[in-house]
Amino acid sequence: MITPRTDPFLRLAIVGGGFTGAVLAIHAIRASGGPLDIVVLEPRAELGRGVAYSTQDRSHRINVPSDRLDIGTNEPGAVTAWLHAQGILPDAASEDATGAYVPRADYGAYIGDTLARTLAAAADRVRLRHLRTTATEVRMAGGAWVIVTGSGERIMADRVALCFGHAVPALPCPIAAGVAQSGRLVADPWATDALAGIDPDASVLVVGTGLTMADVVTSLGAGGHRGPITAVSRRGLLPKTHGVFKMDLDVVGGQRPATALDLLRLVRTRIAAVDPALGWHAVVDSLRPALPDLWGSLPPDEKRRVVRRLLPFWEVHRFRIAPQIEAALSRARTEGRLTVERAAITGLALGPDGRLEAELGRSRSETERRRFDAVVLCTGPEREVARNPLVAALLADGTASLDAVGLGLAVDRRSRVLDPSGEAQAGLYAFGPMTRGSFGEMTGAPDIAQHIVNAVGGLLAGQA
Repeated sequence: MITPRTDPFLRLAIVGGGFTGAVLAIHAIRASGGPLDIVVLEPRAELGRGVAYSTQDRSHRINVPSDRLDIGTNEPGAVTAWLHAQGILPDAASEDATGAYVPRADYGAYIGDTLARTLAAAADRVRLRHLRTTATEVRMAGGAWVIVTGSGERIMADRVALCFGHAVPALPCPIAAGVAQSGRLVADPWATDALAGIDPDASVLVVGTGLTMADVVTSLGAGGHRGPITAVSRRGLLPKTHGVFKMDLDVVGGQRPATALDLLRLVRTRIAAVDPALGWHAVVDSLRPALPDLWGSLPPDEKRRVVRRLLPFWEVHRFRIAPQIEAALSRARTEGRLTVERAAITGLALGPDGRLEAELGRSRSETERRRFDAVVLCTGPEREVARNPLVAALLADGTASLDAVGLGLAVDRRSRVLDPSGEAQAGLYAFGPMTRGSFGEMTGAPDIAQHIVNAVGGLLAGQA
């Protein structure tokens, strides 16, 4: 016999307290009309930072101007106003004609402060606990969700929101014995003092040419590194810089592309037709609000074709870099300190001189071996989400399923987790980067925040 609950509090467990989890907590508090009990499982000491905003390197800047990073639709300019109130702005080093690109640590501080103020304003009806642990199991039992933590605690909840995001990059190639212990391989560039052991004159191989590479090169330069840096990736694509900010173009025009090629042609046609003063940036940005509908209309095979063929090109145009970072990369390339090459790393071993010997594949038949004093992996987050123990457990017991392209968990438009039969799990939700494969895009902070605003009412109401 199940004893009825007399506690009036709606119990919400948030697994992951980085940006996504903290913003969900903020909007859940704001949207709730009654008593709310929130438990956030996050190993880090501070909520709201996650991987992106935990960095204390002042050269790591937000990639979007502060006036475009508001987390609520009814508070335009809130982030920039807070930065001014804290004395962070004005700052000539952070500002240019397109806006203010402050260090990412400052934006993380804003999210944490906003959560604290929101919680204080609702202290009479909301309670929040931050447990510095992870979840190892989430399952339904006795009409409620049970979360088992890494420390062995069992938490009962009416709603569970899975908000854990980016994972440490996976090794891109086999590594020989001794490489990991050599002190020359930086497998996690986000670890504290990850680059501290690299000598100023060291030759460095950076594996990956995206946003993480940009941060690493900028950090090395700011730390006085003067040795040669070689950045490699299969396509040699670099993140683009910003242009005019505009998101209200009618990019779709009522069309529903049925294939990956149709989608590519649509974007190219719109870019060719747009006012040259706006450039391609406005087309890419205006496509974002329409992307969930376009993505949902594509057959699974075509979605997989997009991921396989087009995703790298989309990412360098969609996820652009701050002008200060672009200037640092350009300066490093002009001065000859940074070289970008098209190559895949296929092996890593210790050379006879103790340096790292990288096997670089230029094509199916062309490879070369080169030695470097240090190698930094910047290949991006682990994409095999099933390697996450909690995800593996959810998949194994049939609670959840992967999306059609395998980038994350399958969810519906309300962010409810779908089981293998496509049925929504009542009370179980997922938000943030792990839902990217369901929506076509869900990585940037503004997109995540807007989606949470749209979905949080349903979560609180427990709509089936």
